[in-house]
Amino acid sequence: MKPKTLLVVLFFATLTALTTYVTYKVFSVTSNQVEASDPNQSYTLIFPDQEYIISKIDLEEISDELIIPTLDNATPQISYNSVDGLLESVVSPKDYVVDIDILKNQFLNYSDQVVSLAPKYVLRDRSMPSITEYNFRLNRIHRSPLNISLKDGSTLTDMALDTVLLRTLLKPSTTEINVPPLIDKGALLTYINERLTPKQKKYFSSEVAYQNTQKAINLRFMGEATPVVLGVDDGPTSYGELSDKYLEVDLSQQKMYFFINHTLYKEYKVSTGIDYPTPVGEFHILNKAPIAFSEIYKVWMPYWMGFKYANDVGAYLGLHEIAYIKDAKGKPVYRYGYYIGDMMTGGCVAMEPKDSREIYNLSDVGMLVRVVK
Repeated sequence: MKPKTLLVVLFFATLTALTTYVTYKVFSVTSNQVEASDPNQSYTLIFPDQEYIISKIDLEEISDELIIPTLDNATPQISYNSVDGLLESVVSPKDYVVDIDILKNQFLNYSDQVVSLAPKYVLRDRSMPSITEYNFRLNRIHRSPLNISLKDGSTLTDMALDTVLLRTLLKPSTTEINVPPLIDKGALLTYINERLTPKQKKYFSSEVAYQNTQKAINLRFMGEATPVVLGVDDGPTSYGELSDKYLEVDLSQQKMYFFINHTLYKEYKVSTGIDYPTPVGEFHILNKAPIAFSEIYKVWMPYWMGFKYANDVGAYLGLHEIAYIKDAKGKPVYRYGYYIGDMMTGGCVAMEPKDSREIYNLSDVGMLVRVVK
């Protein structure tokens, strides 16, 4: 064979061998990639107290953190820091928190065949997320003062529960975000009592002050607007001097006072307007009926006594027993709940069933009805 022909044969033989080798390597790499991307592949993560197996598919679906509970089953305990107004963890089981990006980088440092490794992690209190959310809600309560309105006759003065005091009054005992903290009733009433005038002390209703303050705390905790907190029930703004017999409705206290023979006969809890505020002023009873029906609200109103015609709604406003609808058997049903003591009506003055008949029988057409704030 000629040398030139031999060189040509050797060249093509070498080229064929090289092509075969490259094809083999490409096939080998491709096969490894297919094997590495096996959707059924799983990894074993080795932690100090356990081994945790996770599939590749599940791992790829996690975008932030992989949280794995430790085998610590300690009973969680919390405490309340009244200086900062924060819940703190005293005892809590821990969780392994693995950053997904770091974990994926760890896998890249191993061969595609790796099936187990000890991941990098941090330990975190298991109760920390709920404590963080609860503390956010606590901050809604004490980040601004809470004002209590103190009523003295027709004058309103304010007493502020400042942020430091509010933090002290709170007594949280759970991290459940639907359970507002209770307040220290004794500490609250002591603080208020020390600041009342002699007249205010005479009429001060400790239970009303406590309940109204707790209600305001609950609303703040849930992120809702705080209502006016009325801490003092100081009685009527008049003393029987307006007429021989009249009714005084106090919107701020949700109470009604009945004067007979220039003397306070009795006081009653009522409910006044919220959708349509009960008007302030002096009116007179225009008509009476043992029972009336509202075409606007489709409710029955026993012991009706109208005192004003509201032109803008085309209806009378009056005093009556708490309104109700009737069920299939004709039994009264309080459609909006039993709301006496709160502003809840469409402008009328609603009375307790036990009081409405007495007030109706003692009242006369033409009698004065005085409504004050």
